[in-house]
Amino acid sequence: MANNSNSTRLPFWRPTSAAAAAITMVSLPGFLVGSFAPQMKEDLNFGDTELGALLTFGYLTSSIIMQMGGGISDRKGPQVIIRAGISIAAISSLLVGTIAQSYVVLLLCIGLNRVGEGLIQPATNTLISNGIEQPRQGIAMAAKQSAVPFSTALAGLAVPILGSSVGWEGTFLILAALAFPAWLLIPNIAVTKSGTFPSRRDMWRYRHLRIASIAGAFSAAAVVTMAGFLTTAAEEAGYSESSAGLILGIGGLIMIVARLSWGLLADRFEFDRFKAVSMLLTFGSAAFVLLAIGTKSSILLGSLISFGIGWAWPGLLLFGVIEQHPDDPGAATATLQTSIRVGAMVAPLGFGIIVDNSGFELAWVLAFFSTLIGAILMAGASRALRSD
Repeated sequence: MANNSNSTRLPFWRPTSAAAAAITMVSLPGFLVGSFAPQMKEDLNFGDTELGALLTFGYLTSSIIMQMGGGISDRKGPQVIIRAGISIAAISSLLVGTIAQSYVVLLLCIGLNRVGEGLIQPATNTLISNGIEQPRQGIAMAAKQSAVPFSTALAGLAVPILGSSVGWEGTFLILAALAFPAWLLIPNIAVTKSGTFPSRRDMWRYRHLRIASIAGAFSAAAVVTMAGFLTTAAEEAGYSESSAGLILGIGGLIMIVARLSWGLLADRFEFDRFKAVSMLLTFGSAAFVLLAIGTKSSILLGSLISFGIGWAWPGLLLFGVIEQHPDDPGAATATLQTSIRVGAMVAPLGFGIIVDNSGFELAWVLAFFSTLIGAILMAGASRALRSD
């Protein structure tokens, strides 16, 4: 167990807000592509298979970068890694808003954004683990992970608010301009370890982390495709473009409340984090049955359940991991999040192909089974934790 010096601790809100701002910067582009998908597909002439491939390529890129970002942040401090990631994300958004006039260019720009995400995701976990006192790390991690649904909400609201005025190009330019204040907000947190950082193979030897990582891959495969294809599915069910974006936005706000609630519970009560995640996945899987029905009411209800229950777990899971690996929080969470990215990488492309050839019903049913598999494996990670 690492004993980080208290001199490195900062007031709760500085590292928490800095981590949340960084995550927002790198998460928003992917969700903006999802919310503006109908318009972007028409402007750049691509279909659902290409949309899935775009998401897949992005997650592949971040999964390659992530272990390095986590390991370096554990040894050199998270500030330099997070600032580098924000800078890369800003350049990506600027390029999307100015030169992305073809699908291939858009693909490359989103891939560049995911380089920044691969650096930032594990580095912000190091920031929280080393910069915040343990009794408040649960709510801090929840707040940081709430930046993802906050980004989802912003992306959904961007359609009715900015879609008719500046369009998707202007929206990406606005995002690029927000990088500067986010960059300045990142504090300098000291770390206590030096030398080489552990590889993914080193971290993979922990059985509970290995099983939880595989569970995360199956779980993420379902929820990421839900966010990426929700507006398209909602429009197919009869919603207008702005109403479909609004559903995405409301779902993101519900997810924020759910994640913060679990963060507060984690700080106040001792319970099995992995078992709680398994429970959330089990109940959240019902959302995909409703989405498969495909009516306007079932799409709405399924979306709200998925955002409020089925996708409420990442902050709680990451908190459970940094509790078990305080010496290497960045490397441990990078191992977990890399596997999550693998699930998020493979699923969108397959989902898009299925939608193009068989429709949404079959795709949502497969997402249901993927979530159940994740729930079963997460319960296995809970059992493995007691034997590691």
